[in-house]
Amino acid sequence: MIPVLSRAQMRAFDKHAIHQCHVPGVVLMENAGRGAADVISAIIEGRSAGQPGDAAHRAPHLPASGLSPARAFWPATLPCGAGLRGRPGSVPPPPNGRRDAEEARAARIRSFPVRHVPSPGQPATYPLHARVVVVCGAGNNGGDGFVVARHLLARGAEVQVFLAARSEKVTGDSRINHDAYVDLGGALTELPPGASLAPLEVALAEADLVVDAIFGTGLDRPIEGHLADVIGVLNTATCLCIALDVPSGLDADSGAPLGAAVQADETVTFGHLKIGLLTPEGARLAGNVHVVDLGVPDRPILAQVGYVAEVLRKETIGSSLRPREASVYKHQAGNVLVIAGSSGKLGAALLTARAAMRTGAGLVTICTWADTARAMESRVVELMTTSIDPARIAASLDGALAGRRAVAIGPGLGLDERARAAVDHVVLGWDGLKVVDADALTHFVGRPEALATARGSLIMTPHSGELGRLLGRSARAVEEDRFGAVREAVALTRAIVVLKGARTVIALPDGRMFICMAGNPALATAGSGDVLTGMIAALLCSMDPSAAASAGVLIHALAGDVWRAQTGSDRGLLAGEIAELVPGLIAALAAGSDPLST
Repeated sequence: MIPVLSRAQMRAFDKHAIHQCHVPGVVLMENAGRGAADVISAIIEGRSAGQPGDAAHRAPHLPASGLSPARAFWPATLPCGAGLRGRPGSVPPPPNGRRDAEEARAARIRSFPVRHVPSPGQPATYPLHARVVVVCGAGNNGGDGFVVARHLLARGAEVQVFLAARSEKVTGDSRINHDAYVDLGGALTELPPGASLAPLEVALAEADLVVDAIFGTGLDRPIEGHLADVIGVLNTATCLCIALDVPSGLDADSGAPLGAAVQADETVTFGHLKIGLLTPEGARLAGNVHVVDLGVPDRPILAQVGYVAEVLRKETIGSSLRPREASVYKHQAGNVLVIAGSSGKLGAALLTARAAMRTGAGLVTICTWADTARAMESRVVELMTTSIDPARIAASLDGALAGRRAVAIGPGLGLDERARAAVDHVVLGWDGLKVVDADALTHFVGRPEALATARGSLIMTPHSGELGRLLGRSARAVEEDRFGAVREAVALTRAIVVLKGARTVIALPDGRMFICMAGNPALATAGSGDVLTGMIAALLCSMDPSAAASAGVLIHALAGDVWRAQTGSDRGLLAGEIAELVPGLIAALAAGSDPLST
């Protein structure tokens, strides 16, 4: 599990560690700052070794802990006690086998000289050849910045700290680390309100990277005045920008900027992911995100403070993709009905149905209007078609629904009265598994509460515009608070809601939320959502609704990532090509392989 915490939960996490677990706050600050220094050191070493300079590739993606494996940074020497007989530094065997354990231990200690071993996470080469500017605020985030500055200074980097306040404003644990940095000879320049920012501009012009340590997760008000000007200077700098915890000015809950906000290339966040980092805007401002632990066991504290969401993991999805029995036949594999399409919108129905087939449905039938069904006859081979009789909408739909395991309804179906009648009959009246998308969602604008009365199980798959119309607000308002909007939609409809977009969110009626970190802009292509609808409908035939929604979202996103890896492009993907990649992705995930490496 990769938990995601809100601002209040992260504050409670720290408080519980300090007061109930008796871990001093200054220790948590030290662990956070040192972890960030480890990541920054690795970035510096990577850049000096000639890694690509664009923001997406300035540092290798680190493991979930945020730190590279320790063994990569240990010297190529034998560990204590590992010497071999007859080689220098080895321990001679006890004479006649009678030397007692205490004497043998003393001999081992005497046999090995003391040597300097870099801490795990630090690069193996010293000194760090980099000019680093750290911009600190007066609060705890600034304290983290002072820890980072001290460690980078100790590792040989040329460090200069700018404090966007008077030193007397720094108190508590932050003051301890302020004084430690200064008393060790660290360079510090105060930039209180009213001071000229020219010294900062000069330093940034000569710096290799800047560390943003002005505000952390606690910020809940717009940034104005002097501090907004400081952030403006950071954003005009040409050097690499690394934010601590969250980019200063980013709302840690909604992911929206609070007035001015730092545009970071990399963000080192402490303890756990913050939910605001996982919105499209939060991701844009944070860049690559690295998580470093705080040196405390997570499980007992999370059991007390909780978490707001989880990140979808390939391992979890792969474990739910069980191999089929050798005796399975098409109806057992999954019988899906796709109620979609209308004049001029045949493609939506075809994409949805073909995606269901590629995701493993054994039998897929397109149910649409008679004129549309006739137009499709020459376009389908593996698919079947059936018609909705406008004069007998309910009866013709009941005939089409008989024996179906799952239904996908909405793509291209139309917005007229006959389409509304069809949508109401199926969505509200059929007691089965349904994926509700596109036009079917639009028919509930002004009456979203009706969805809470629906029979069967609903999975809704809106984008921000569709969800905004359901909730009576703009798409922009939804994007400014994606998590709040999706929670409201679940409370209103009692359905599983999949809010599509960069960092797709899956919200369940029991309060759980999942976030998909995979995917890229290549998926912003016409018909991409129709493909996802068909995929989820097919997965409903063999999984419970929450698992089907999660698996569909992750596989769909990974298809975009595989296509980009194959082509090197973030544009030009056709929706139909997404479905063609699905069988290979299912096989890789089920086998526990990394789809991007295979």
